[in-house]
Amino acid sequence: MSLSTREKVLFIVNPTSGKMMIKNKLFDVIKLFSDSGFEPTVLMTCKAGDATAYATLYGPSFDRIISCGGDGTLNEIVTGIMALPEGKRPPIGFIPAGTTNDLADTLKIPKTPIAAAEAIIKNNAHPNDVGCFNGTKYFNYVASCGAFTSTSYSTPQNLKNSLGHMAYVLEGIKSLNEIKPIYMKIDSAEVKTDGDFVFAAITNSLSVGGIYKFDPKHVDLNDGTFEVLLVRMPKNTTDMVDIFYNLANLNYDENQVLFFHTSNVTIITEEPIKWTVDGEFGGKLEKVAVKNLPGAIKIFKPETTELPKITPPDMLI
Repeated sequence: MSLSTREKVLFIVNPTSGKMMIKNKLFDVIKLFSDSGFEPTVLMTCKAGDATAYATLYGPSFDRIISCGGDGTLNEIVTGIMALPEGKRPPIGFIPAGTTNDLADTLKIPKTPIAAAEAIIKNNAHPNDVGCFNGTKYFNYVASCGAFTSTSYSTPQNLKNSLGHMAYVLEGIKSLNEIKPIYMKIDSAEVKTDGDFVFAAITNSLSVGGIYKFDPKHVDLNDGTFEVLLVRMPKNTTDMVDIFYNLANLNYDENQVLFFHTSNVTIITEEPIKWTVDGEFGGKLEKVAVKNLPGAIKIFKPETTELPKITPPDMLI
């Protein structure tokens, strides 16, 4: 096969993601693609924003872009691709190398680099919804606020690398005393309500931070809608334990949890609150408007008709 007929693949690699294991496997991954008839190019990120810049600048020149990193790296690449005209957006492959990798779990992408690479080579790219956050940011799987949502971006990278998911658990325990009610007004075509909540998530995933889990039968990554989960303020400690137990077991008690599907939703609070977008700081805001962009990107994932299995978290915070 001549070089001119090979599919051109751009690897955007975050060498600090997860436990930095991707650096040890990167050559094997590149060799696998090369041996399979692809022409690979590798770019390493050095700082936040690099993956977005690479995807926007070089995306139109490649047949595929492969994200080697965590959910944050993938978010940057999607943000860069969304800046391109719809016909110029290359499909995305994901080799998860982060600490939690919520979206990879949802897509059933293998966790080992070689297996993930093989899944990209052997399978097709499928449409995937993208969330538009206040018209300025994009997200692949979640925009959230409230209890434990700051854990993902406040946990030091060295702890993530050394302790993995447990680092999030430990950081979450430290924030227990910070749980307080947030008065929210919720406005969508399906639900209009208000009240005191401790957590809100607009998601397109089966889990958030490995802590909040969702029933697979309620989640479709390309149906033009999000799953919205709002946890009401518990009345006491016993109530809080009960809420976490029910969430872990995928029970949505209407007295504790508000759960619905929507393509557009606006959440207004009385004072600015911190939001997390795909695990990164999304801003401190009083009003958030989220819109679903159906099938805006395409992602390579294994072909399967089986629903993913969801297990309760290793430890409830």
